[in-house]
Amino acid sequence: MQILPISHKAIHPQAIEVCRILQDVGYEAYIVGGCVRDLLLGAVPKDWDITTNAPPNRVIELFPRTIPTGLQHGTVTVCMAEGVENHFEVTTFRIEGEYKDGRRPEEVFFVSEVEKDLERRDLTINAIAYDPVRQELVDPFEGMVDLQNEVIRAVGNPVARFTEDGLRIMRVARFAARFGYSVEPATLEGMKASLETLKKVSRERIHDELSKTLMSKHPSYGLELLLKSGALDIACPLLAGRQLPLLPQQDKCEGELETRLAFLYNKLSVDLVREELINLKFSSREIKKVLFLLEMIERFYVLQDQDTPFAYKEFMAVLKNQSIDPWHNTMQQFIVLAEAMGIEAWKLLDKYRNEVVFSKKEMNINGDDLLSAGMPQGPRIKKALDECYLEILKNPEHNTKYHLLEVARRI
Repeated sequence: MQILPISHKAIHPQAIEVCRILQDVGYEAYIVGGCVRDLLLGAVPKDWDITTNAPPNRVIELFPRTIPTGLQHGTVTVCMAEGVENHFEVTTFRIEGEYKDGRRPEEVFFVSEVEKDLERRDLTINAIAYDPVRQELVDPFEGMVDLQNEVIRAVGNPVARFTEDGLRIMRVARFAARFGYSVEPATLEGMKASLETLKKVSRERIHDELSKTLMSKHPSYGLELLLKSGALDIACPLLAGRQLPLLPQQDKCEGELETRLAFLYNKLSVDLVREELINLKFSSREIKKVLFLLEMIERFYVLQDQDTPFAYKEFMAVLKNQSIDPWHNTMQQFIVLAEAMGIEAWKLLDKYRNEVVFSKKEMNINGDDLLSAGMPQGPRIKKALDECYLEILKNPEHNTKYHLLEVARRI
């Protein structure tokens, strides 16, 4: 991996200005963490974190617009201009006290050396600071060497890092999946030894890390690390309990998050999948999209077996009428899922592309029309509309009010 010299032009000018203001009154200030890592890799950082030895109350004094984001942890958001892209989290150098909940320290202690602050961070590649004013790099844990060697390694003692915050186990898998880096053996062993701490982590935080892993460049690698370390048993017990023959192919599924989840959970009981996704705090909409894609795969198998124009129409009727998203989007994601599963769905669907399939919304009759025609309110209305829809599936040219009222009258 080629490590690039940090380009001054690539750094957000307002982040440089925050550091300059702090340094002009005698404090140290650095951009730190993920933004430095991304700059070294030639990527554009999404967020700009700043660390300083200025205490939080002094940061508030120095900048006209601030938000006390987390004063108890030494963090102040400095607003240099309108828009979140011009807001910067400025955190005082700190070390952390005991972690009792496997998530947050009971207390923090402010320190004067940036090296002490970097010592508390999770991974060496995230424990690099850069002074954008003096253009000096601080890398006490050789994070640049690990970037060069494409290695994920915990800062200091891996067990200590993972028992402080169990979510760091999930983060290792996420970064490995994002960059395709190998995990240093001692770090992997530290993950295995710290699973009790992961059990304390909220489902919401596990959900976030799992989602980022699935949306990364190499999700199969991240999932494999979770499986090897035992973390998958805690995060996704349904997945951990199955053979994962499609795991190496997970990278081929490049669709939306719900599509990737559908690929990951295909061939499992729908009820069990729903239960696990609820437990992982996915939204009801996300879960419906996952399950609908899996349902459409099963319906496609029926279409394959029958291979008739009407079977195609039945398939498309479900897609158009029950899709959670606009059906064109769902069709696109279905094709992505099917292809990742080795199903050439587009060939069969293209065979019948000239068949006309209306959705129920496109039917030229509704309940009000039937009431106006003298049909009494009640279950017969629904039955009549269902028959009318079946009629236009079989004969799209009959999608006129005249034809459909005749069908309804027969009911």
